[in-house]
Amino acid sequence: VQPLAAGYLRGLEDGLRRVGVAAPVHIMLSTGGTATVDTAAEVPIRLVESGPAGGALAGAWWGRLTGHEDVLAFDMGGTTAKAVFTEHGEFAVTAESEVARVHRFKRGSGLPLLMPTMQMIEIGAGGGSIARLGDLGLPAVGPQSAASEPGPACYGSGGREPTVTDADLLLGYLDPHAFAGGTMTLDVEAARAAFGELAARLGMDVVRMAWGIHDLVNENMAAAARVHAAERGLDTRRYALVATGGAGPLHACGVARRLGLDTVVIPPLAGVGSAFGLLLAPLSFDITRSYLARLDRIECSTLAAILEELEREGRARVGAAGVADEQITVRRSADMRYAGQGYEIRVAVPPGTPDAALLDDVRRSFERGYTAFYGQLCDGVPLEAVNWRVSVEGPRPDLRQVSERMAAHDSAAGAAARPAAEPRRRPALFDSACGFVSTPVYQRHLLAADFSALGPAIIEEAESTTVVPPGWSVAVGTGGCLLLRAESAPGGASCSIR
Repeated sequence: VQPLAAGYLRGLEDGLRRVGVAAPVHIMLSTGGTATVDTAAEVPIRLVESGPAGGALAGAWWGRLTGHEDVLAFDMGGTTAKAVFTEHGEFAVTAESEVARVHRFKRGSGLPLLMPTMQMIEIGAGGGSIARLGDLGLPAVGPQSAASEPGPACYGSGGREPTVTDADLLLGYLDPHAFAGGTMTLDVEAARAAFGELAARLGMDVVRMAWGIHDLVNENMAAAARVHAAERGLDTRRYALVATGGAGPLHACGVARRLGLDTVVIPPLAGVGSAFGLLLAPLSFDITRSYLARLDRIECSTLAAILEELEREGRARVGAAGVADEQITVRRSADMRYAGQGYEIRVAVPPGTPDAALLDDVRRSFERGYTAFYGQLCDGVPLEAVNWRVSVEGPRPDLRQVSERMAAHDSAAGAAARPAAEPRRRPALFDSACGFVSTPVYQRHLLAADFSALGPAIIEEAESTTVVPPGWSVAVGTGGCLLLRAESAPGGASCSIR
């Protein structure tokens, strides 16, 4: 892979220069930072999760802008859905990731990559994932995908299999004549035909089948996030969900409700959230060195030499990208475990020259982290350090002007008291027991700064569609974000809406 990636990256850099782009080219890393083309070409394995990492950065940024420090960044596109929990705007980094899984969502069925990456979870299917009957004759979604070619059946490009996007169209969430800003017309009858065979095999009508697939996708994503949160000892109820990706805003409330979250944030241009996240990434590099030793037997001089060497290399790489040495931040950590265990947890290593006091701080940090993960300590078992890590980072890009300009735009829109256009309406289904209800459909770019509404509602834009179910409210918030809040427990309220 390395020669192919290096050739591609250098060709990209040369091509940009030939067309007059003089700015340096930076490449996104899986840890949420960026690197020069030279560094990325040398270690392209570190680019594997770069796209989802951008979405997570965007989720954290928009979360902070709207007053939420603890965020579940949820990105759902055409192929898959991924999520990252952020605490106080920070991401957990892990050295355990997999590619080429035989069973898509099954841990241990793929090829392990021993490199740093943001701790994200592949929580479910994307819009192009195919609905089918599993081995037990029960409905399932994915891992097979219609991909971009031929795509979902409703795209009219030759696809015949029923997909998540086809289900969302049949439920009334998508406008067949205004999809992707009106650049595509969706074929409702093709979507209906695609679901026809599946529905017939289960003896139900097509719409009920589509609702079941939509509901199943939401439940699967929530279940995966719930398990991940439990493994890390996180209480999901204190998080706000920030949704990006073309399909993220459409499924966000369904996932949030199942996780007990009462707040959903849909940022502007949510459909290209990962691209926005790239603007937020600092120049950085992470370096790891193995030094396996019991904590009480570590040679402080040896450890000092390792950490100094790692920091020197990291500073050189980040400095080569044009970052002044005084602007560089260095963070150190270690992968630790009880002797005899097969899994480590990462703990912070404080600054300073390694000595007995510093190692004692490391021990206390491990005990706090281990208790948070497992609920108890193993008294009398010696601690063991496996890997030592140094993260070297340049200054984080300051995008406050972006939010200030958006806020100014909001104020101007409110001062103008622009009358909101009367929303169109179309039937949409939010509960299979209640049937379709007449639902107002708004154009996001026409919403005033003081706009608010109760669900059900649908808000359309070129890059994505936001679905506000019954029992939720929506309002325009800071920076043009849509703030969705759960107003009541889910139930049969939608049956009374006509």
